[in-house]
Amino acid sequence: MTATTGASALSITAEGRLQILNEAGFLDGSDCVVTARICRQLGEDVGGDAALALAFAVRAVRDGSTALSLDSVAALTADLDEEGDVDSEPPTVGGTVALPEPGAWLDTVRSSALVAAGVLRVDLGLVYLDRYHADERLIADALRSRRAAAVRPVDPAAVEEVVREPDLDQAQKDAVRGVAERATTVLTGGPGMGKTHTIDRVLRALGAGRGQALRIGLAAPTGKAAARMNEMIEADPTRASSVSPAVTLHRLLGSIPGTSQRFRHDARNPLPHDLVIVDEASMVSLSMMARLIDALAPDARLLLVGDPDQLASVEAGSVLADLVRGLESDGSVVRLTQNHRVQGARADLAAALQVGDPDAVLASVGGDGVRFVETEAPSLDVLPEVVEHAVRLRELAVSGDVEAALAHLDSRRLLCAHRTGPFGTRHWNQLIERALAERVPEVALQPMYIGRPILVTRNDYGLGVRNGDAGVIVRTDDGPMAVIQTATGPLRLSPWRLSDIETMHAMTVHKAQGSQAKNVVVIVPPPRSRLLAREMLYTAVTRAASHLTIVGSRDAVRGAVQTTARRSSGLAERLIN
Repeated sequence: MTATTGASALSITAEGRLQILNEAGFLDGSDCVVTARICRQLGEDVGGDAALALAFAVRAVRDGSTALSLDSVAALTADLDEEGDVDSEPPTVGGTVALPEPGAWLDTVRSSALVAAGVLRVDLGLVYLDRYHADERLIADALRSRRAAAVRPVDPAAVEEVVREPDLDQAQKDAVRGVAERATTVLTGGPGMGKTHTIDRVLRALGAGRGQALRIGLAAPTGKAAARMNEMIEADPTRASSVSPAVTLHRLLGSIPGTSQRFRHDARNPLPHDLVIVDEASMVSLSMMARLIDALAPDARLLLVGDPDQLASVEAGSVLADLVRGLESDGSVVRLTQNHRVQGARADLAAALQVGDPDAVLASVGGDGVRFVETEAPSLDVLPEVVEHAVRLRELAVSGDVEAALAHLDSRRLLCAHRTGPFGTRHWNQLIERALAERVPEVALQPMYIGRPILVTRNDYGLGVRNGDAGVIVRTDDGPMAVIQTATGPLRLSPWRLSDIETMHAMTVHKAQGSQAKNVVVIVPPPRSRLLAREMLYTAVTRAASHLTIVGSRDAVRGAVQTTARRSSGLAERLIN
């Protein structure tokens, strides 16, 4: 999106600093248009300080925060196209326009018509859009009240029987007991720490497969993550018959077509489950977590499982990290620290990233199972294997072997932080398709070519596909067919019925969350990239189940480790206080 999106409307609506900040790329055109429209409706000065706070509060949500700290505005950099110059020092808001002193600015906002009308809220020293303030308070109030909530009793002997099993470490035992005893439990840990195994033991301890009537709902933010939960269930035939399949959170709550914020289940029509388990909770946004917690029955248990060191939700909020910080003091958080699966250089790399040690990270790359391709200009010349992967996918798709094609698709991932620009997915998808077309001319001629890997980018409840579902175009007797791997298994349909898809030879790190592949290649953007952060690199490298290739410069890797993605929120403070 360009810096001047909505510029035609700005000539009518924007004034003074808003216009300057939009033209310089600090504010999106829609930020300014919405701000100007609301201010004029309420009689607030469009060129004033309160209006400026509203515009940056809107930008804050686009950047993933649920609130705006006015102290941070001066240091904000331009939100320019990803193709822009990533090697020069970016300008800042404070260096572009005059800003009021943060304390006085907050007082101005507090006394403005925007707060009086409920558009903005000032709380905890932060500026909120009303919706996010309401969601944050809903979550905090509900979790505080759940600390004293009575939950449905379970068989303590069954719990202790599971806890005595020798394959559980002490933290895993604490987690099983915690879910049995408390209304809310947060289970965290990195790759290989045994989160999935602990979920399995929770199911066993709380009655799944024992003929008891405990109703358990399993969910995840994406179809891919839900499918991984189902693999765990299907591994135990006794459990597969007693536990409903895992579904996406949207499906669990009951999506209502035409709206993304209203669901069939809410406080007036709560979920029927006695226990709800949500995996990959780091991907859950503030709004979705609010809808989930609002829909829990008063005596239901909630188990949130995830890795708070990963990237937060694509939408606003860093909820899992906030909950870990806010609930740790009351014993609701269990951290798994014993590695049961990932060993060698990949384990060392993940551990070094978690503590933010750039020297240890660089010492780990190049070790067993971790290849480092040091370059400032990544190209297919140094990654011939990604083209060979596309060629083999094409061969399997042409043969019509759906199972083998899907397995091959899932065996390798090429991950980018950016969508556009020389380090982005669009560029790498084009490079691979051109290389493939040199061998198979049809690839350049047919948009739905056989062997095209595809990624669903928007929920389509009519078709039964969800944002994040992946698949491939295969040859069948009835012509080309898209086979999509959904949470409930492969789905076949005409590729021309899919309107919201993109090619997936390469995908963003965000889109890869909730999944793993045997081989993962990570394209690390240059040091000045606005998306270069420790959470991005950690999320990317922990997608690898066996072999990892990191492509980029040492300066870029070091810069990623030393940069953390900060999102403003008051959720943890509300829970602590």
